Amino acid sequence: MKLAWSKNNKPEGQPPDRGIARNVGQLLGRLDEILPFIYIAQYGASDRELRERTTNEAAGLFAIGKQTGGDRPGVAPRVGLVLPINLCRDEKVRTTLLEIPALIDGTKNITMSDRRRAVQAKLDDAFGGELMIEDREGMDGFFALKPGPGLFKRLHESFDYVISVLDNPTGVVHVTETSNFRWRSFGELMEWYHGLRGSDRFGGWSALTPFYVCGDTGVLHSYSTDRWARRGLIRPAQEPSKWFVIRPSLPNANLGVRLEMEEYGWAKLHLTLDATSVSICLSDVFDPFPELVAWGREIDEGDLPIQMEIDEEGRIAVLTVLRTENPSRVLLRVTRNYENEILLEGVVDRATLASALKSELRRFFTTEFDPQHWDMGRDEDPEEGYVQTRDQVLGHAWLALAK
Repeated sequence: MKLAWSKNNKPEGQPPDRGIARNVGQLLGRLDEILPFIYIAQYGASDRELRERTTNEAAGLFAIGKQTGGDRPGVAPRVGLVLPINLCRDEKVRTTLLEIPALIDGTKNITMSDRRRAVQAKLDDAFGGELMIEDREGMDGFFALKPGPGLFKRLHESFDYVISVLDNPTGVVHVTETSNFRWRSFGELMEWYHGLRGSDRFGGWSALTPFYVCGDTGVLHSYSTDRWARRGLIRPAQEPSKWFVIRPSLPNANLGVRLEMEEYGWAKLHLTLDATSVSICLSDVFDPFPELVAWGREIDEGDLPIQMEIDEEGRIAVLTVLRTENPSRVLLRVTRNYENEILLEGVVDRATLASALKSELRRFFTTEFDPQHWDMGRDEDPEEGYVQTRDQVLGHAWLALAK
């Protein structure tokens, strides 16, 4: 008998409507609850700074993009510290700064110069001339400022910055933790910031710029940033737990997970359930390891159902984990895309599956993975800023957890 699964109306590939705890990286959700804020940031952001999610060293360095107009509209990212104005402890300063968005949005019929003077007057009232609008800066919802020598002492006395959020690609970013702005001078902040990030390519320190942000923010999407933010994963439509329960006498299948390094940009993933095994070819052309790590983390956290695809350069293997009525047990299924064939299927313990995958990833990248046979490890002159796959995987927060 063929069982029909229930189906929902969410399109596959849609970002999950759920909170993502993060203390670093690009904010993917709407910033309604944070705006307006002072943003002390560096122009530009690396791919790693966009895709990072957690860190033990640089909590609070969030990447936020500014929408750009003109002939080539897009998003220009920055990375830095977010100081929500509504958390300012000085009531006069807080009230004054909260009046600026109305000046920007409600003065469309006056000249840019008059708008600039009105906003600058509010900044002067709040900071006593220690924060000026940058020359030639447009008065939109995301504009740059010039700090005076006493600005950071004032920020230290009255402002907090965000160090942890619950992000949601399809919803709103919620602040979960803040900390006192501890730097009393621009120099102290620069030393801390570049002590974490190091110098730029020319050996210098890139400047940090204060911005006033009340709108015009955007998210910079790419294959790399999306997949490391879990958006490369798929939420399958099947929900068997809505209609079926596991047969009481059905035991969990014995699970095996093994990675094998091959040559010239190839590796293999071997999965076994009891006496049935399947081998999936992994190609560096369509590097599956970022998704494999994110897939495992979702399983570990019980955020199901979850699905990923592995492109074998000609065929696509689909790895799916579905909920059952028992939160500790899941249905693991391996199929081929566009083929009516189930390669592997069985009920397993959810924690065992996550633990086995995590342990094998650690073992493989610690003892067996050969970068000379994977991606730019074979390139004598890799592009600047390139991070080896091994470092990306082993540096991932999920693999760093002890359990």
